[in-house]
Amino acid sequence: MSRVRKAGILGLAAMLALQFTGCGKTDEVQETAGTQDKDYIYAADYQDLEADGYTTGSMIFGEDEKVYFAGSSEEGIKQLFSMDIGAGESTASPVPVELEADAYISAIGTDSEGNLLLGIVKYADTAVNIAADNVNAAEDDNVSAEDAGSGIGGVEIRKISLDGQTLESVDVMNVLGKVKDLYIQNVLADKDGNYYVNANQSVYVLKPSGEMLCELQAGTYIQSLFRMKDGTVVVGFYGDTGWRLQSVDLSGKALKDLNSSISFGYGTYQAGVDADILYTQDTKLYTCNLSDTEPTEVLDWLESDINSTSLQSVKLLKDGRIAALSMDFMSEQSKPELIVLTKKDRSEVSGKTTLTYGTVIVPYYLSNDIAAFNKQSDKYRIEVKQYGDDSMDDDARVALLAADLAGGKGPDLIDMVFNFTSLDKFISMGALEDLTPYLENDAVIKREDYFENVLNTYARDGKLYAIIPCFGISTIVGKVSDVGDKKSWTMDDTINLMDSKPEDTQILDYNTKNSILQLLCSMNMGEFVDAETGTCDFTGGEFKRILEFSNQFPKEVSNDSDSGFVDRIRNGQLILMQGNITSVQQFQMYEYIFKEEINFIGYPTIGESGSVIRSNGTTAGMNVNSKNKEGAWEFLKFNLTKDRQENLQLANGGFPTMKEALEKQFAKDVEAEYYEDTDGTQKEKSKSTWTYGSGTDNITMDVYSATQEQVARVREIIEQSVGLDGTESEEMLSIISEEAQSYFEGQKSADDVAALVQNRLQTYINETR
Repeated sequence: MSRVRKAGILGLAAMLALQFTGCGKTDEVQETAGTQDKDYIYAADYQDLEADGYTTGSMIFGEDEKVYFAGSSEEGIKQLFSMDIGAGESTASPVPVELEADAYISAIGTDSEGNLLLGIVKYADTAVNIAADNVNAAEDDNVSAEDAGSGIGGVEIRKISLDGQTLESVDVMNVLGKVKDLYIQNVLADKDGNYYVNANQSVYVLKPSGEMLCELQAGTYIQSLFRMKDGTVVVGFYGDTGWRLQSVDLSGKALKDLNSSISFGYGTYQAGVDADILYTQDTKLYTCNLSDTEPTEVLDWLESDINSTSLQSVKLLKDGRIAALSMDFMSEQSKPELIVLTKKDRSEVSGKTTLTYGTVIVPYYLSNDIAAFNKQSDKYRIEVKQYGDDSMDDDARVALLAADLAGGKGPDLIDMVFNFTSLDKFISMGALEDLTPYLENDAVIKREDYFENVLNTYARDGKLYAIIPCFGISTIVGKVSDVGDKKSWTMDDTINLMDSKPEDTQILDYNTKNSILQLLCSMNMGEFVDAETGTCDFTGGEFKRILEFSNQFPKEVSNDSDSGFVDRIRNGQLILMQGNITSVQQFQMYEYIFKEEINFIGYPTIGESGSVIRSNGTTAGMNVNSKNKEGAWEFLKFNLTKDRQENLQLANGGFPTMKEALEKQFAKDVEAEYYEDTDGTQKEKSKSTWTYGSGTDNITMDVYSATQEQVARVREIIEQSVGLDGTESEEMLSIISEEAQSYFEGQKSADDVAALVQNRLQTYINETR
């Protein structure tokens, strides 16, 4: 997350410092952070959702309080299984369903009477991953997507009873067989017998006979498809305007927004039992009717040490227990879990020392890390203390944290990414413990095993205040033919490049005068401000060059080009793009976008590198006033352990900070996997599919094994990247932006603005030292 934030947060750090020193009226700030104490908790028991010799695929809760799931053996045998919910060590039982060779169960759903629906796909050959090759074939101008084919040999919707008896079988190959890269995510039926199949970015509504009734396009990945208690079919997805829940209108053959005053957000949704909807949003499980003004909270998943972002489905059982299907993504091989929660008196499940983790926002990876730590620790337990709620603006929420710290009762662990306050402001408040002694004296964690430049992102004056367990690189990408092969460049280099191009050439998309100004000043603030001496110098030529360069951008973001983003990159109308690298595969995607040799040259800088290290994982500092510093270190250490680091990227999407773990990730990147085609030819499988852009302005590519040269280039980018030196502050950037407007509007010269900035910032520095 960028440390340059929206205007609403600017100027807040001064209030933070005042409150922490006790000079403000902190008793007037109302504490609304954290969850209210309850005398009960839902204790979780886990069952592995698997059958011996089979890999688990699609899974669903049945109406009979069993779990049904598809299994696939190494020999290619496909089977449907059932398992009792919460029956301890019970084993999976096969459900007698016959499947043809090369057919598999892509999705499992239900009809309105509780019968199971199987979405069955049969491939034309043994290559389940053949679609990857077909996409590449379709890129040839002489081969259409339809000619490339999908490798699909048959598609069937089969209705079965819970004991496996076939009640109905509908051949839908004529409809769904034409869908490119078909993958059925969900299937269900309404009370009239119509089938709803969620595949790719559409819901296909089919008549009971299998004929197409209509296709409803969401335009993006569809997260949820479920049937409410009144029979209404609802679709959930994250669109351009945020999370949307829409009902299927068959009469109008369209999706329409649900009529509810409740603000639904991204999460896991399904039909309620006594209510319309049962859903998880953030870390809470809710139930509601559409007519309600607000939902009813059922539980907080984190209180039960469950990562809510890994949930697939939830079911309220008749005896008051709650069952959930989840995926454990933090193992080397992801595995499904059946979780059964039982309501118990809190005293029955306590016994651990409780620590608090303070944050304004709870990102998905924090939930994952805290749940994983709590499950394995027999001594400590972390609870999230979230400051404020969505009804409050950022200023008010951060003020709650400031009040907590000022009163000496702040959280044991302080989030360094989502509390919207710079590291240096926390340091000036005296809020953070130096982690250097903990790291140097630990018997397991050794500093030399980790990237020093990543550790130094949160280091100041030889003291370490936080550790990034998982990171990405924020940088600028350009063609070598444009930017050369240097490791960094200056403002003069950038201006010279622009001067060499036609007048209508754009250098960087989706940026404004002010956003570029703040970005470049943030990147180079350490060159303008000497934190040790308390002096600054903005009157030199470099700051004025930043002003001049920023002035080449529009006042507001706009894109009047008729060409798509990728087309403009490839034909030279657009020279650079901002990039974030969190994997070798992402590096490969950028190579594909530019279609020629590229250089991750970084942002223009006075320093050695313009590529910046960004946290992609749980990054926290330890409160200097914590009463449980040993436990706080145990949590920070947990995310740095070898086992955790080697699997961290699966959930966090980034590079592990441990060198050895990163090398193991690189080894996986270059390792190729193959399948045998119908003629016996060995063909390489794609590792994943990447999509860049949105709507019609996007590209999709299949990523295969990387070359050693690509891995070496990524390693080089990581080693040369730096953390922001942190001397910038929101107030400084705000002052610069305010004064620069007169230059952007042609009212003052760059020299005049530089002098005003110099005067105001030196005064600010003098007042805040």
